[in-house]
Amino acid sequence: MDARPLRVILVEDSPDDAELVELELIRGGFSPTLLRVETAEDMRTGLQRGPWDLVLSDFNLPAFSAAGALETLQASGLDLPFIIMSGMVRAEEAVKLMKRGAHDFIDKAALARLVPAIERELRDAGERARRRAAEEQVRVLSMVVEQSPVSVVVTNTEGLMTYVNPCFRDTSGYGPAEVLGQPPSILRADAASGETYDDIWHTIQAGQVWRGTLHNCRKDGSSYWEEAAVSPVRDLDGRVSHYVGILRDVTERMARDQELRQAVEHLTRVNTELERFAYVASHDLQEPLRTLTSFTQLLERRLGGDMDAEAQEYMTFIIDAARRMHTLINDLLAYSRIATEEKGFVPVSMHEACAAAIRNLKSSIDDAGALVTIGELPQVMGDEIQLMQLFQNLIGNAVKFRKPGVTPTVVVETKRDDAEWRISVSDNGIGLSATSQDIFEIFRRLHNPSEYPGTGVGLAICKCIVQRHKGRIWVESEPGQGCTFFFTLPVTGLKPPEDQPGSGLASALAR
Repeated sequence: MDARPLRVILVEDSPDDAELVELELIRGGFSPTLLRVETAEDMRTGLQRGPWDLVLSDFNLPAFSAAGALETLQASGLDLPFIIMSGMVRAEEAVKLMKRGAHDFIDKAALARLVPAIERELRDAGERARRRAAEEQVRVLSMVVEQSPVSVVVTNTEGLMTYVNPCFRDTSGYGPAEVLGQPPSILRADAASGETYDDIWHTIQAGQVWRGTLHNCRKDGSSYWEEAAVSPVRDLDGRVSHYVGILRDVTERMARDQELRQAVEHLTRVNTELERFAYVASHDLQEPLRTLTSFTQLLERRLGGDMDAEAQEYMTFIIDAARRMHTLINDLLAYSRIATEEKGFVPVSMHEACAAAIRNLKSSIDDAGALVTIGELPQVMGDEIQLMQLFQNLIGNAVKFRKPGVTPTVVVETKRDDAEWRISVSDNGIGLSATSQDIFEIFRRLHNPSEYPGTGVGLAICKCIVQRHKGRIWVESEPGQGCTFFFTLPVTGLKPPEDQPGSGLASALAR
């Protein structure tokens, strides 16, 4: 068996006696480290150089004594076994030191008792250390519970409260004397809470943890809400001895959540009404506008050459204004349809949606001599018509806002970023100046209408489509350096469509 290490402070003035003690410890299976001291100062210094396992002290030294050694040890605050060794001490004197805190007395003529005494005292010291640690843990836990910012309630197995912490009093208004011996259900605010407390009781009696929200009533009659976790407490044999509830006051949070829900519901209703109004208003404006346009054209044909140049100019202004109004109304209808569309999403090939957009823009692409290149595009869950419209608006803008005398080029590419696809539409056009304005705001125009006609609705439609598909849209641009519009769509786990025609190649070329 390996020798057990043992660190000993030995209060002894005789080197020979110290050697005998060391030999006895070695015979007893220890590997001792001894520090021999003869004065109180030496002992205080030695104790500070610890740790030590015990103190062995001769009863009386020329400059020191066992009584002084015991006082020095006790003054240090260390709990070490203290064993007196002497061959010349009366029993009553040894008893006095034992009453003051010494743990044992060994006659130097009977050192065979030394090792058993040391082993016993080491066991007792270990038990005292474990007990102190347990008591300290209980003290800390008690402080934690007492100072906890949440309510703590303990009940016996019959469900009657045996302990509540100060936070319980602060939250409920009830002091311990008013609730101990009562069931926690006395706090319930309404009949519905009674059903909740019944559910708690059945759950914890089944040995499970109950979690939920309680609607309770304070002593002053005001109601409050608490998040609660209630669980069984088991003894060392595994039997349920108590139940404990941890409760947090969430009244303010519940009120904020309710206000937020009401605000969201109100905004949703208002937004729905505005969208419906925009659709109805735009739709109803079509008929008078068609009447205005038709009768203006009839008037122009009837008067014909009878109108002078000024009248013909006025007539042209009226017709152009009617056409612009027609375009604006159609854009408003398109915008309102995006927001109110309820059609479910289906698997959509983004490549096919982009190709359809290019076919719709063929006339504009041909007139501009533009080159449009489609890279590999994914398959997503979405609305095929809206995604086609998204590409149509972005590519159409790229062709519209081209540089004079420069062949317009548009590149559509995609990249995967974790759980989303990032799709880009880049061009070599006139670009955008830095602005604090939101270019995706409806009716927002950044260019002169006389140079670049439009209603300012196209990018708003793009944003609406992307948001409906749970994505984001933004732009990066510098004046004269073209634009790159980015938008994201969720990755759905669909396999990429096979044999995409024109994937990675020029999909539309017009000169």
